[in-house]
Amino acid sequence: MLPYPQKTNTLLSFFAFLLLFNSPLSSQITVTQEPLIDIIVAIEKRFDVRFSYTISTIEDLNIIAPNPNLSLVETLDYLKANTELDFKIIGQRYIAIFTSIATGSLSICATIINTQTGLPIEDATVRGKSANVSTNKAGFFRLDDISGEEIITISYLGFDIKKMKGKDLVTQNKCPLIFANISFNFLDTVILENYITKGISKNAEGSISISQENFQILPSLIEPDVLQIAQIVPGVESVDETVSNINIRGGKNDEVLLLWNDIRMYQSSHLFGLISALNPNLTQDVTIFKNGTHPKYGEGVSGLISITSDNTIPENVTGGAGINLISANLYANIPASETFGITISGRTSINSRTGNPVYNQFYSRLFQNTIITNLNNNTSPGLRSTDEDLNFYDVSIKGVWDISKKDKLTYNFLIINNLLQFTELFVAENNSSSNQSLLEQSSNINGAQWQRNWNSKLSSKINWHGSNYLLEEANREVNTDSTTAQENEVKETEFKIEATYRFTQDLWSTAGYAYTDTNILNSKDPFVSTNTSLRRNAYFLNTHWMLNNQNTILSVGVRHTSYLSFGKNMVEPRFNVFQKITKNFSVTITGEQKNQGVLQFTDVDNQFLGVENKRWILANNEDLPILKSKQIALGSTFKKRDWSLNANIYYKKVNDISSGTQGFRNQLINTVTIGNYDAMGLEFSMNRKSKNLNLWLSYSFVESDYDFPEITPGKFRNNFAIKHSVNIAATFDHKSFLFSLGSTFKTGNPYTSVVEGNEIVLLNKEPMINYNAPNSSTLGNYFRTDFSAAYTFKMDETFRGKVNLALLNIFDRKNALETYYRLTTDEINENSINKIEQFSLGFTPNISFQIFF
Repeated sequence: MLPYPQKTNTLLSFFAFLLLFNSPLSSQITVTQEPLIDIIVAIEKRFDVRFSYTISTIEDLNIIAPNPNLSLVETLDYLKANTELDFKIIGQRYIAIFTSIATGSLSICATIINTQTGLPIEDATVRGKSANVSTNKAGFFRLDDISGEEIITISYLGFDIKKMKGKDLVTQNKCPLIFANISFNFLDTVILENYITKGISKNAEGSISISQENFQILPSLIEPDVLQIAQIVPGVESVDETVSNINIRGGKNDEVLLLWNDIRMYQSSHLFGLISALNPNLTQDVTIFKNGTHPKYGEGVSGLISITSDNTIPENVTGGAGINLISANLYANIPASETFGITISGRTSINSRTGNPVYNQFYSRLFQNTIITNLNNNTSPGLRSTDEDLNFYDVSIKGVWDISKKDKLTYNFLIINNLLQFTELFVAENNSSSNQSLLEQSSNINGAQWQRNWNSKLSSKINWHGSNYLLEEANREVNTDSTTAQENEVKETEFKIEATYRFTQDLWSTAGYAYTDTNILNSKDPFVSTNTSLRRNAYFLNTHWMLNNQNTILSVGVRHTSYLSFGKNMVEPRFNVFQKITKNFSVTITGEQKNQGVLQFTDVDNQFLGVENKRWILANNEDLPILKSKQIALGSTFKKRDWSLNANIYYKKVNDISSGTQGFRNQLINTVTIGNYDAMGLEFSMNRKSKNLNLWLSYSFVESDYDFPEITPGKFRNNFAIKHSVNIAATFDHKSFLFSLGSTFKTGNPYTSVVEGNEIVLLNKEPMINYNAPNSSTLGNYFRTDFSAAYTFKMDETFRGKVNLALLNIFDRKNALETYYRLTTDEINENSINKIEQFSLGFTPNISFQIFF
């Protein structure tokens, strides 16, 4: 039973009230009114016309349907009189819908031309602040009542997005030509917008996309941390409440491939897992694959998270700066010329503990059950003083050069650094000591990409990147001038080339080659030092075919990987099938095989500070074989008006896992054996969106067990599978305010308990902890409620301000994340058992202020 029953019932009642309050079932008005969007569809059929509009402009409007005997002009006058909308007839068949509030006095027009063919582009979308129209067969569009400074965006599938100011399209007595280049990227087909919440969409190709530009707010966040946002997607969890330990469908965190602008990251967080290491102001889109991954991606047997930044050159200098209780940041997008732009960002920690509730909570969460808290709690007689210094920063630079209309060159650079320094001074009557400890975690990432559009059918990309990661730990005994140290270093380079050929508008293929070289050094001075490398060649091919007016979409591919270090060859088929059954209902089938040679293990015996004990290692084809996975899933999507529902069932199996990489803290702590795990699960999400309110519910269930045939018992629960997980939240916007309230419920993590009454046994005269079967016990349920609010305001014509408030774990619930045991022996050789418990963050308030220009 959950504690705080009254608070929990109140919260659930609040969500129920919101849902009922927004339901249209009990209103007399809705009995005689119809959704405007349905009325528009009927008018299009009756008069053979086409309306252009933004969904958000009309989706929540309901009116009485006009008399079917009215003419088209009379019908439009009726709609205008009964809504706050204007209807403009453009040409013979096109009608633009926009809000009746005038934003200016200009009328603009233009014709969109395909740069390569010289032909006009029909049905391109032209979007202003208050209007949205499409080009006709001649590629022509017209917009009225706009301001000179209003940004006009022109987009069309397969073409680069163009942005310009309204005044740039004003010419004397004529409409200018606008030339559009075919895009280097082929966009996924969206089958469900507002999947879970605004800014998250589900694609026919099997992926889930998060648009930073469209994302509003999430409970507990003062800024859009993409690795926190990803965890509201069903099947994406973190067993220890961090962004550095993301688990997809029961998989370990190293089974998730994390990419930044197509460069692999081996470090994803600051504060050793509590916040993302990526500046949220520069993240444009996030793509998540849980299954059916595109074959151009290798590794990551459980999933992929790909993060990209903006790849366009801004019209003007834009940027911003912000500060909260844990960090300060700034960024700038600078157009050096019409063809070259540069983006710079930076962030640094603010770590003063005095009166800082965020730092205090983070400090308690990070250092519980570590050497730091053990020293601070030491009661030995004597004078003791300790001092810790915890800092982080990140700096990124991106350059974009449009070399020509066909060529684009980009360069990305990123530095991430976490530093913890700890000093202990101890003075007693008979002895004294001084210890200095240091832990530094850093990454240096850079890469270049050349994109070329050869013609209207063929495009190519060439990528090179380097990713370096270093974890250093050192402890110095000042009195004896002795130092012990250890480090984990990863150096990876990759060269990749790919080409895409479009046979028709609905059929294209992508093929490519990648060479990857990964070197990892693990050392424990002065005892052990190992340096290993893993080189592989990979070839991939994928074909994308849209049939039956895009009601059927096939994406089928294969990846062949040759591990040069072992002489092994692996074939990995991947597929996604989308089928639209009715207007509102569709189904998907996805499947894949994957292999993985870069692994991570947890050094549970680490005697340093104990804050970061994960180490990257490489498969050696012996006691650390290459991981092999197979997965298949069946999904369905239903959407009607304001409601959307999505459900998936899946089965996954990962073979050749080593028990030594799973982080066991029980009787298997020193056991190395090879086995597998399987996972069978269900994922469900529901979303309802109205004019100002967005409600969502997500649920995931997974049953996952290890199987190690060489030990007894060999089958037991997976460390990283959360059996039941529920997220429920509501977001409400009113004018310049945004509010979000949500709760998360999870069943507890598995752990291994000791035999009560017989906790210690002797084995060969050595005391040992007497455990029950591995992972046969379960921690208490996890429950957390969070709240966020944001207010945006205009400071002047140049600057905008934003204030964010976040309250994490409002009820200050003490959630257990991990339990394990240690055997200790005192001065008189008496043995005892210590129960070690790790808990989640307590109540953590945070506030931020941002300025944008």
